[in-house]
Amino acid sequence: MGIRGLTPALQRYGVLSALSGESVVIDGPALVHRILTEFPAVIEALTACQDWGPLIQVVPGEADTFCARDVRQNGGIVLTSDSDLLIQDLGSNGRVSFFWNIVYDRSSGIPALSTSTFSFHGINDQLGIKEVGGLPRVVFEQINGRLGFEEAVEKAKNDTQEILTSLDYLNFMKEYEVDECIPADRRVLNAIVTLDPRISEIVIQTLVMKETGLVPDAPSKPASRGPETLSMFLPVMIESRELRNCWAASTSIREIAYGVLQSLSSHRSEKIVEYRTLEPSSGHSGRQLGIPGPVETIEGCTQLATALKELRERLPSPEALWLAFAVMEDVESSASDERTSLSVTMLSQATSASEDVYDYSWDFLHYTAQIQASYYSLRILKQILGVVVALKQDLPETFAELRESLISLPTIAEWPTFRDMSGLLSDFASKETLTTITDILGIPPIDLAQVAAEGTKSKKKKNRKQKQDASRDTMRRNGKRSPSLNPFALLSQASQK
Repeated sequence: MGIRGLTPALQRYGVLSALSGESVVIDGPALVHRILTEFPAVIEALTACQDWGPLIQVVPGEADTFCARDVRQNGGIVLTSDSDLLIQDLGSNGRVSFFWNIVYDRSSGIPALSTSTFSFHGINDQLGIKEVGGLPRVVFEQINGRLGFEEAVEKAKNDTQEILTSLDYLNFMKEYEVDECIPADRRVLNAIVTLDPRISEIVIQTLVMKETGLVPDAPSKPASRGPETLSMFLPVMIESRELRNCWAASTSIREIAYGVLQSLSSHRSEKIVEYRTLEPSSGHSGRQLGIPGPVETIEGCTQLATALKELRERLPSPEALWLAFAVMEDVESSASDERTSLSVTMLSQATSASEDVYDYSWDFLHYTAQIQASYYSLRILKQILGVVVALKQDLPETFAELRESLISLPTIAEWPTFRDMSGLLSDFASKETLTTITDILGIPPIDLAQVAAEGTKSKKKKNRKQKQDASRDTMRRNGKRSPSLNPFALLSQASQK
């Protein structure tokens, strides 16, 4: 969010202050948004840090609301990029500063970080607008009358109408009020403090879900998609739209996670909407999944724990466990759908090609995204199991067993990437791990050499067709007819002369 034009208009009212010795509350999402998009990885790294870990708190809803409350109660500076906080009353000792205002100050001879800070009460006093509604009133006049900042200040000072009690003004102010779905004293806050924000969001949705299957304040008419129903917003992956969605292979893992999470709800939901892309117009941005019931969930947990245990016992090294599981998911789902497994295709290429064969390959990029989606699905399950165990008693024993099995799941920073995937696949293929997987699944072994040979033959055929199509297009553009394969074509042409 943010109020357009407000920050530049107030720059002259900023007071340069040294950050050293100040109580500073950092709006984490705003900071991370300025530097990168992988917020879960940042949280994971910070919480594991000895210095920063104890200072990190993950909260439901808007982080800036919690930052504002802390500064209002204790004084200090909120570091943010959200100009909305400029019209929030942070108390007499509370101030706002923006990340772009921070400077490395050497003027005192001792290098230190300084920043321009903005005081709600100080600016109101300087402008003489405290008695007419202060900065919120000025912003209202700006937006309502499409005025410049100075014009809005003058209008607020001189307007004799009862604006502060008008319906328009009250509705305007309501937009900047944040409803807390879970009070700060609820023990759930302690349970979600280290969660991925996407996962903590689905936990909170589940806890506040109404009997109707809608979250509070949702429209009375149920909808199949949207935040008014139980929704999970999965990370957007870099993938090929010509291949099956990279989240599809690990769907069963997430379904188990959603089933486990329903243990916390007094009103079980039968469905959830997953958002996998940022293209709502495509019709594929939200996909409805059925949530398994209690019995199915327990069975799913048991089967998954058993599969992980068997893989762990039969693999040559524990480091290969999670990649092997992701491959097993793909092979199993492909076999049930009677499709060619992308894992098998990638592994077959790894046995017969140089390391740079995958460069610029969309299939390889997509496959890397698919593996990461599998890891993320396991991450969802691991964190949900942790929350459920923390908040509920008398849980099925298999929940604890599965949670124990997932303890060694690597952090996001340790997940396979495009850079190291080719080496991992080559090592995977050389150790015949795929044979172990097919044996566990009870399906016939897969000959990677044969798959590679068939792939090479198919690729040559495809390349030949592409060359023929290109040649045909060139001739068409040049106005020439392609030579006929009919030996009597010359006679036909001669008869037309």
